[in-house]
Amino acid sequence: MVRFRSVPLFIAWRYWRSKSADRFGRVVTWLGSIGIVLGVMALVIVLSVMNGLQQQQKDNVLSTLPHAVIQPLDRNLAADFRFSQLPPFVQSAVGINNSDVILQSATGIGAARIIGVFDSSDDPALAWDELDLPQLLAPSDYHILIGAALANELKLQVGDKVRVMLAANSQYTPFGRVPVQRLFSVAAVLHGDSSSDQRQVYANIQDVGRLLRIPPNEVQGVRLFLDDPFKITELPDYFPPSEWKIADWREQKGEFFQAVAMEKNMMGLLIGLIIVVAIANIVTSLSLMVLDKQGEIAILQTQGMKKRQVMQIFIFQGLLVGVIGTWLGCGLGWLLAEYINPIIGVFNPSAVALPVLFDGTQLALIVIATLGLTLLSTLYPAYRAAKIEPADALRYE
Repeated sequence: MVRFRSVPLFIAWRYWRSKSADRFGRVVTWLGSIGIVLGVMALVIVLSVMNGLQQQQKDNVLSTLPHAVIQPLDRNLAADFRFSQLPPFVQSAVGINNSDVILQSATGIGAARIIGVFDSSDDPALAWDELDLPQLLAPSDYHILIGAALANELKLQVGDKVRVMLAANSQYTPFGRVPVQRLFSVAAVLHGDSSSDQRQVYANIQDVGRLLRIPPNEVQGVRLFLDDPFKITELPDYFPPSEWKIADWREQKGEFFQAVAMEKNMMGLLIGLIIVVAIANIVTSLSLMVLDKQGEIAILQTQGMKKRQVMQIFIFQGLLVGVIGTWLGCGLGWLLAEYINPIIGVFNPSAVALPVLFDGTQLALIVIATLGLTLLSTLYPAYRAAKIEPADALRYE
């Protein structure tokens, strides 16, 4: 047997368990409870799956793409640079020389962006296990790695020569001013996911530095790889825009992730409307109960119950519905999301596995928001109950 120290809570519990109340009111109450359970459950499942998809895309799309490139506005950096205070969320920092170039082969011409990189295996952007980078990108060999799409466009194969011209950097010759240029040998063609951008080509950082007339002991900037790519918004706090130029992954993939985030927000909003409709049923059920219990409320007031305690009865009653529905929906949602792939496999064995990622903060916000809306929905019926005057309610009893 449940024991209560609060009289309003005890009466609310009895009202909630009572089977003698108006049947229509009980149906509305149960509909509200079921609606909250279904709404919270659906919200937990959908947001957990959307979180998993977003994290999967972060891992797949941004794993080898530099999260940010920072360059001083008025100078180059030492090749063996050491920042006195790197942000704590930076996992690695690698020097870079890069420029927009024109590639000319024997059969065609095309635009690209050449990126000078170290031959270090510690560079996340060079995570190509099938390539021997120290040999392919040896200094002074003028070798280049090119994407398959660009290689097909220029009809290039491994071993072919391609002329790299820097339109932004030129030199004087007896024939006038001409772009700085150099012949490179195609060392490898990057197929499939080996390159994050088919318009990017890679060469040794020193070879690119010579084209850009950068001393061997200096680099243009640094590529940063963060523990969470979404923390790029914090970089200006460490590298002031007045001193540093910051380019990040959003320039290439920002629209894609904005679309994913918008889809998640819209799905959350639409499913959240189910909870709002269910909570609206609590207002209806409590209002009906206030009408049905007018005589009892009047009797309680004549026995010394204060209007504040009368309000508490119906506030507790609505919260009982909201708390039970919220926690039951949250538990069922977590359970179904955890085993969603085996459940889908029963109906469709060939279905693609869905990634699931639970966010504790997100789950807490769902619970707090649902309970907060439930509390707000109880205030008006509770206020109407407290306005009942015993003399008017018992006049015809």
